[in-house]
Amino acid sequence: MEIKVALAGQPNCGKSTIFNMISGIHQHIANYPGVTVDKKSGFFSVGDIDIEMIDLPGTYSFSSYSLEEKVAKEAIINENPDLILNIVDASNLKRNLYLTFQLLEIGVPVVIILNMCDVARRRGITIDSEKMSEILRCPVICASAAKNEGKVEILDILKKTDEIKKNYEEFKINYDELEIYISEIEKTIKVNNELSISKRWLALKALEKDQAIVNLLKADNDNIDEIVSAQTDKFHDTFDRDVESFLASFRYENADVIFHKCAQETRRGELTFTDKIDKFVLNRWLSFPILLAVIVIIYQSSIVFGYKLTNYTWPVFAAIKNFISDITPAADISQIPMITDMAMWLTNSTIALLNYLPIFFILFAMIAILEDVGYMPRMAFILDKVFRKFGLHGQSTLPLVLGGAFVGGCAVPGVMSTKGISDDRARMATILTVPLMNCLAKVPFYTLLLGAFFPKDMSIMLFYISTVTVLAALIIAKFLTSTVLKSRETAPFVMELPPYHMPTFKGVIIRSFERVWIYIKKVCTIVIAVAVILFALLQFPGLSTEKQEHYNQEETKALAKFDRAVKKSTYYDKVDTREEVAELLNLYDGYRAKKMGGSKDVDEKYQAKNPDMYKFLVPKADAEAKKINSALRKLSTDRNRILREQKNDKIESSLLGMAGRALEPISQFAGFDWKINVAFLSSFAARESAVATLGSIYESGKESGEAANADENLRPEERMAKNSGYTPLHAASIIIFMLLTPPCIATMIVVKMQTNSWVWMCFGMFFPFVLALIVSSIFFSISLAASISGLAAMSWYYFILLAIVVILWFVPEKRINWSGGIKGNKI
Repeated sequence: MEIKVALAGQPNCGKSTIFNMISGIHQHIANYPGVTVDKKSGFFSVGDIDIEMIDLPGTYSFSSYSLEEKVAKEAIINENPDLILNIVDASNLKRNLYLTFQLLEIGVPVVIILNMCDVARRRGITIDSEKMSEILRCPVICASAAKNEGKVEILDILKKTDEIKKNYEEFKINYDELEIYISEIEKTIKVNNELSISKRWLALKALEKDQAIVNLLKADNDNIDEIVSAQTDKFHDTFDRDVESFLASFRYENADVIFHKCAQETRRGELTFTDKIDKFVLNRWLSFPILLAVIVIIYQSSIVFGYKLTNYTWPVFAAIKNFISDITPAADISQIPMITDMAMWLTNSTIALLNYLPIFFILFAMIAILEDVGYMPRMAFILDKVFRKFGLHGQSTLPLVLGGAFVGGCAVPGVMSTKGISDDRARMATILTVPLMNCLAKVPFYTLLLGAFFPKDMSIMLFYISTVTVLAALIIAKFLTSTVLKSRETAPFVMELPPYHMPTFKGVIIRSFERVWIYIKKVCTIVIAVAVILFALLQFPGLSTEKQEHYNQEETKALAKFDRAVKKSTYYDKVDTREEVAELLNLYDGYRAKKMGGSKDVDEKYQAKNPDMYKFLVPKADAEAKKINSALRKLSTDRNRILREQKNDKIESSLLGMAGRALEPISQFAGFDWKINVAFLSSFAARESAVATLGSIYESGKESGEAANADENLRPEERMAKNSGYTPLHAASIIIFMLLTPPCIATMIVVKMQTNSWVWMCFGMFFPFVLALIVSSIFFSISLAASISGLAAMSWYYFILLAIVVILWFVPEKRINWSGGIKGNKI
């Protein structure tokens, strides 16, 4: 048997938590409204019943005033569910029952789930579920999904779906004076027999002038507009009331009756725990310092502390890199097999990103705690006043947070979540500013640069990065809403503040692991795929014949020098062929890399692996072996020099290298060389690729034999600091460009979907690119001319943006949209 079940309820009533509890499927949940903006389905079985469960967006009613209401209503109409599970917040029973009455009238059996009963009990609210079931003539189940309570009872009800349907009678409310008008429409209209919903409910919605329902009825009733207008006009002329307001008050009265008959409040009038906390959190003087403290704590604990933890993870990744180096085909002096080159490129690209997993885990845990506690909607409440000044909206908070206002988000869900913003002008401004946030993919890039150039000033730089993005977003939003978005419609901000919840350790850990796993999957799929393409673009067309001949001659000279140095040694017969020298050289470099990496039992393993050549690696008192060792070190130095020069020539003459070179005349004013240009070009496909590309490009910076071996186990940021030639000022300029840089391809596609415009998509791509290039060029050029350090320049940049925001804050808003009247208001 197969059944379809719809989960419906008001925002933040715990629908997704119930969905997860029943189905076992982990969908994103949080203690704030608006998390589910699209319907989501899950499939599972209970006994011999296969269930498709549809999680609908939270909606306060079944009108068509918001996108969530439209999506929820259309899903009920089109999906033909066998059962509706109405999730009700037991701690806000009266308000939630308004939607319940609308669901009961649809013509589909309804089961009421009183979720958050534990919260209701703490507030002194006792609900008689049996009495409520008797009055509303539908099953009522008490549950607390956060504590896994009520699961068995809900599953038992689902097993009885067939029985419930057989015994179901259409639920009708007597609307007194409106009844004759409902009956008139119900008798007049024709309804498609395939619709399983109530004809009376359709008539009611038509009387409410629900345009979606009116359009649905037009298919079988050409004159539906006239029919509806005739009845609503009659009602209005007779009773001097609108149908919509009459129905709303009627349902609220019914909800009030149910509440008083079935619920008791023993602590009415007392301040709840949430009220007491909000006295501080939402205090006009304390709210912003608390918000700032929250941001600082998140950055300090996740990135600064998490970065220290990478000291323990890096040796593991270095060992993996050495292992892959050991199992790939060995180099023939300065000739590296293509498969080895590619394997090491992919390895360096991957571990450059995976090394930051401790940072992400802490970051995701902190965000999960904030979501569970209920601080997110309070952020929206606090920031609404600020956002309004800059053309944004309190509802912009969630998209900006999802996009990375706290670091670690993603612009794709951030832009998608803007569909819930009722203010069209603020919605467009939010869509165009969400990509400015510090998404998860930018974090490794910042960490790489800060670790390389600002190790002692990481905390202050992180503070700048975390807050300067918001400052830039406010300024840009103000500019856009004052110019190109000026004519768009606006709407007030309305959001419910949920009660504070204590986060569960299990929930936080599971969500952190889930998000880390998503990151790992992205690195191991998209980023590696991009790395393969980049590798190809960096390999072709390859070295010219002249260049290749040059490096062959360099190799011949190095081998000849080695041969002369060891020719008189008694061990010459062991290194008198090219194959033997190549084997010894690879053995030497591998031995040094593992010793530098701190691997255990290196000597024992290499002695057992090749006892004849081990004495050349560690000659001890053997004078003849020392001669070989000395010549070997010099040969290793020569080989690494040839490899470095060869690789640089190959990259510079490659397709991607040529593109990077082509941008140098412009980007040089921002302090970028062609390598940074290549990294930024690669990041357009996926932001993480910027770090992967830099991690691989600087992998070959080796200057001497000892240094070369030491480089093998250096972290990417250490190699970049050592080999790039950049200063902290270059790094600050690069960071500013990345802060303003255009979004990745995936984000641009979502921008196109949300704006339904190719023009806005192109604007979202080119506007930030031009802006980023101009700002970073001005920043670098002026800072260089003034000879100030990277940290000082970043401080100046930060306080200039802060000053602009403060000035814009005091610019008076145009709030009065009328003129005229009596001059001076005097008579």
